[in-house]
Amino acid sequence: MPNKFEKESQRLKKAVDELVALNQISTAISALMSVEDITQTVVDSCLKKTRAEQGAIFLLDDENNQVDKFKTFVREFSPSTDKIPFHINESLSGWMIKNKAIFSCNNPDSDERFKGMNLESHGITSIISAPLLTRKGLLGSLILFNKKDANGFTDDDKRFLGIVGTQVAQVIENARLREKEKKLSEIEEEIKIAKSIQQGFLPHSGEKLRHCEIFGFNSPAKEVGGDYYDIVRMDENRVFFSLGDVSGKGIPASLLMANAQAVFRSHLFTPGEIRLEIIAGSLNNLICQFSSSGQFITSIFGYYDCPTRKLYYVNAGHMSPIIVRGREIIIDPDLPDIVIGVLRDHEYRVREVDLRDGDSFFIYSDGVTDLLDSNDDCFGETRLSEFFSENGIDRVSITCEKLYRRLQQFRGSAPQFDDITYVTLKVSP
Repeated sequence: MPNKFEKESQRLKKAVDELVALNQISTAISALMSVEDITQTVVDSCLKKTRAEQGAIFLLDDENNQVDKFKTFVREFSPSTDKIPFHINESLSGWMIKNKAIFSCNNPDSDERFKGMNLESHGITSIISAPLLTRKGLLGSLILFNKKDANGFTDDDKRFLGIVGTQVAQVIENARLREKEKKLSEIEEEIKIAKSIQQGFLPHSGEKLRHCEIFGFNSPAKEVGGDYYDIVRMDENRVFFSLGDVSGKGIPASLLMANAQAVFRSHLFTPGEIRLEIIAGSLNNLICQFSSSGQFITSIFGYYDCPTRKLYYVNAGHMSPIIVRGREIIIDPDLPDIVIGVLRDHEYRVREVDLRDGDSFFIYSDGVTDLLDSNDDCFGETRLSEFFSENGIDRVSITCEKLYRRLQQFRGSAPQFDDITYVTLKVSP
């Protein structure tokens, strides 16, 4: 029997060993280490201190306490297994979320919590787990398997793991936050690049032909928008225009927008007669084939022929165009065709408008009329018509700027929820 002095010596030695192990963990962990490196360092140190065969750390999702990661770092293991069965993690995570306490079991096959799992076949003879607790709550759990000592995990092991769990939880949480900030910064940089690319797709100026001038404007609600417009001089007498609104916002919408613009331009620079119904069909079938469910485009596009004063266009599910004739406002009474990307092989109808000298043709996205003020009132079609009745259209670029100032004045301090895009074509004598 050890005497009182020997018992005290053993107790002090264990305490010193614990302090040395904790100090080694603290020294090994750098403030800039990744979550994976920190967890590996912690598990490795705990395996050496407790003389366990296997170890792992699993982290819970911040939002809903579901398993986010289950990192396993095997140092030594039973010949019958090379991994920790995931269903053990499921059982322990549920228990840990409920109890937030240290768990220890040296005979898991007889424990009700592991009933029917037959852990011995996986080479697992003992388990100990400690919660990783921060001020915000449970972060995850540190788990060790298979103590090399035949007696299994001890109270000293439980105390040591409890101290480790308390000390490293905040370190891991800080590393996770740092990684999230880094990922967010990378995403923001990618969005800036996407915005720059998208802005490069849009025309940087209008076009002025002998008998008409045309100008467009775009203000995205987000860094990357789903609206698009294009203006292309086909020759000295004809100019092509297009405007569309892709369902959704952000990068997915901008990618669909880029595809639409590519289809338009590929047809414009193909030899032969420009047939708008064929362009519409090609774009529609492409979007039907390759876009995900629920993605579609409303679009209005066509071209103006100066010698004949005729304007040809297709309206695929878009708002009706407005003709401004002096102070008179004329809105196309015909219903639009179906949106692009819903019904494969649909045949689109080409519409024809005779424009007079001084007439203007205005097309726009619903971000104009759906714009809200601080009282949640829409700008609406009535205010848009009143703007043209009051101001008419002199130079198209000046009118586009005036309209945007009017929209901004109406919106006030309210946020812009949708992209604002419009194109104006005016016939000159």
